[in-house]
Amino acid sequence: MTKLKNWIWIGLVLVLSIGVSIILFKSAFFDISKFEELAPDFHYNAISMSAIIGGFLFTGISILISVIDKERIERLWNNSYLDNLYRSAFVGMIANIITIIVAFSLVFLDIPSKAEDIFVEIEIAALIIGVVFFAWCIKYLLFIISKLKTEK
Repeated sequence: MTKLKNWIWIGLVLVLSIGVSIILFKSAFFDISKFEELAPDFHYNAISMSAIIGGFLFTGISILISVIDKERIERLWNNSYLDNLYRSAFVGMIANIITIIVAFSLVFLDIPSKAEDIFVEIEIAALIIGVVFFAWCIKYLLFIISKLKTEK
């Protein structure tokens, strides 16, 4: 049951992140042409932010692997309570890689303006997904740290 619940949560958070992105793009307050004024600086900043967040997510997975030998953490791992930690980190890393690839494409390739708008929307959606899953991963890492702290 825990495994199914974990898959439902990860799917729900992903769908909600994509939904928030779509609502943002449809909002009257969001103007994609503003990003053209910021280019290429916005894209370079997106690359930097995604690389940093991706690095932190990778570090989070490394922390999980390094503490798996602790009895309490091993029990959580074996009972599938930590599945969403590594899954959220992987989804976040994939979103950050997508952001980096799209941002590099926008900076270095000559993309038609209609396609460029779509690329910017993909870049922003991937940024949002990356940040959401980064926050979710941090939540799980704090949970692990609290369990390690109370271990005797």
